[in-house]
Amino acid sequence: MNETDKKPPSARLAWLRRAATLAVTVALLVYMFRSVPLDATWQAVREAGPLLPIVAFAYFLYCFAADSIATWATFRWFCAPLALADVFAIRGATYLLAVVNYNLGQGGMVYVVGRKPGVGYARATGTVLLTMGVMVVALLMLAAFGSAFGPEDEPRLRLMGLVSAVGLGGLVLYLGLVALRPARLARVRVFRPLFDAGILGHAKAWLVRFPHVGGHIVFQWLLLRLFRVEVPFTTAACLLPVVLVIGWLPITIQGLGTQQLAVMELFAPYAAAPSLEAQNAQVLAYSLSLTGLFVLYSCVTGLLCLRRAGRASRRPAAEPSDPPA
Repeated sequence: MNETDKKPPSARLAWLRRAATLAVTVALLVYMFRSVPLDATWQAVREAGPLLPIVAFAYFLYCFAADSIATWATFRWFCAPLALADVFAIRGATYLLAVVNYNLGQGGMVYVVGRKPGVGYARATGTVLLTMGVMVVALLMLAAFGSAFGPEDEPRLRLMGLVSAVGLGGLVLYLGLVALRPARLARVRVFRPLFDAGILGHAKAWLVRFPHVGGHIVFQWLLLRLFRVEVPFTTAACLLPVVLVIGWLPITIQGLGTQQLAVMELFAPYAAAPSLEAQNAQVLAYSLSLTGLFVLYSCVTGLLCLRRAGRASRRPAAEPSDPPA
């Protein structure tokens, strides 16, 4: 083989990561369907009825709007003023990448905004880090709420209460660091949006992002009820953040396998079914059908937004009227 035919190490490593991700996804799906019969899962989907795609579509539209508005506001404050319509188009187009993994979709946002003159990838990356950070904080707060007001005899809620307390304690330390603004960290370009935002800016970013995160919890709780998984709202608020965070991990494609295993472990006891196998089938049907419908809606939205997103990506960002300090 000629030297020119050899792949560079980075390309080989990327190929190996993709192959490993696919292998893990397939292995987990095979394991699940050896544990839970496919016919029982399909029957649970059929029993959910025609409301399933309607509720899932309302869920998708709500989250698309809430996500785009929060992204527009956060980027306008801390990165570059963008037109709201452009952000809807760019965010919609990046959903094509998010079909593979949530973080890949965020990377698409960094690429599109970061290539605009006067912005740069470092500032765009820092703004996305701020966005993802406040999402984690919102999930921790929801888990803490569910733990505090959920059933006292549920040990997993108590564990999540402890995890939330530790996480929110870490938030206090982080905000102290932001307030102190140590020169060595503040000079790192990718961290500048975090320090420029300050404590007040973090609060603003959290405030506009919380409706998006809270919407995930409310709609998924409604969909669980549609599949006759009678989980109390406080319990769902405490445990669903675990499922969402697992879905972000770039271990499998679209969180397939990892999320379903987590859902079966956390929510199967609440399913109204006579056996553990039937309970697992109900929650697996909920998770797989929601993932499948979201992939469909995301692909359609991404394709519809792609052309406008291309035009928006070529437009220079407006000059900030009140640039960050």
